[in-house]
Amino acid sequence: MRICVIFTGGTIGSVLDETGYIGPKEGTTFRVLKQFKEEYNEDIEFEIIEPYRILSENLDAGHLTKLFSAVKDVLEKNEVDGIIVTHGTDTLQYGAAMLGYVFGGATIPIVLVSSNYVLDDIRANGLINFRYAVEFIKGQYGAGVFVSYCNKGESPTIHRGTRLQPLVPYSDYVASVQDTWYGRFEKGDYIPNSEYRVIDGQLALCSDDKKIQLTKDARGILFIHPSIGMTYPKLTDEIRVVLHGSYHSGTIGVGESLQRFVQETRRLQTPIYLTGLLSGADAYETVQAYRDLGIRPLHTSSEIAQYCKLWLALSNELDIECVMGTSVAEDWI
Repeated sequence: MRICVIFTGGTIGSVLDETGYIGPKEGTTFRVLKQFKEEYNEDIEFEIIEPYRILSENLDAGHLTKLFSAVKDVLEKNEVDGIIVTHGTDTLQYGAAMLGYVFGGATIPIVLVSSNYVLDDIRANGLINFRYAVEFIKGQYGAGVFVSYCNKGESPTIHRGTRLQPLVPYSDYVASVQDTWYGRFEKGDYIPNSEYRVIDGQLALCSDDKKIQLTKDARGILFIHPSIGMTYPKLTDEIRVVLHGSYHSGTIGVGESLQRFVQETRRLQTPIYLTGLLSGADAYETVQAYRDLGIRPLHTSSEIAQYCKLWLALSNELDIECVMGTSVAEDWI
C-alpha cells in the first residue's frame, strides 16, 4: 500500500508556541504522520509533498493552483493507491469543493483531513481523522474527493468533498448537506450510508483537469447573505453572476430593494441563483414571489460548493447556465 500525503499546514500541522499563538512551524507540519506511525505501526509506504505551508484562513487562488498541480502530478504518475491532503478546518469546505470539482473523476480516493485542535491537545481529532482516511484508502471504498472527519461523540465519518456545510460559528462540527455523508467507521468496520444517492452525470466540473485554471480572485461573483433591513449593492459590469443565500427555509425578503436590484440585474443580463431551498419541501409564498422575479433556486446543495463551482466556471470560461443547470460533481442530493 502506497499513499501520497500532501501537507499544506493548517492546525493539523501547527503548534502553540511561546508567543501564545498557533501557527505552522518548520519541523511540525509532518507531526501527524509521525504520530500515526508510532501509534499504528502499519506497513504503508508514504510519499510526502509540501507545496505550501499556511493557516487555511490565508488560502487563496495561488495556493489552490499549487494544490491542483501537486494532485495532478501524483495522479499522472499513477504510483499510489490514494492521496491524503492535510488542510486547515477553517476553509476545509472550500478546499474540498475545489478539489472535488477538479478531481471528482479520479480513479483513486483523495481524502482531506484536518484537526480541530493542535495535535498536542488531548481534544484534537487530527490523528483519528488521518487514521480513517488511511482506512478508507486501504479499503478502496470510493474514488474521487472526500473528507475524513470525526465530530466529538460521533463515529469517524467520510464526506463527499462537494457536500460540506459551512461551519457553525464557534463550532468545529463538520457535516454534509442534509446529513448525506458517504460512509462511517463503526468499531473499525466501514458502513456505507444507505441514504447516500449518486446522481448520474459528470463527476468533475472540468473533464480535462490539465487545463484547469483559477483567476486571482472571484470578483465576477457577488455573494449575498440575507439580513433584516439589508439594502442591495449597486451592480457593476464586472459582476457576471449573483449567488444569493437564504434563511433556513429557503426564503428571502421580497421588497422594494430586492425588486430594484433584480431590475438592475436584468438590465445587465446578470443571472441570480439562490441557495438554501430544500428540494421537494413545502415552500412559502415568498418563494413564489422571488421565482416570479426570475431568481433561480438551486437544488439542495452546499452554498460554499456552489460558490467554488461558479469561481471555477468563470475562471475557465464555462457556460454558467449549463454549469448551474446540471448535476455536476455530485453536489446535488
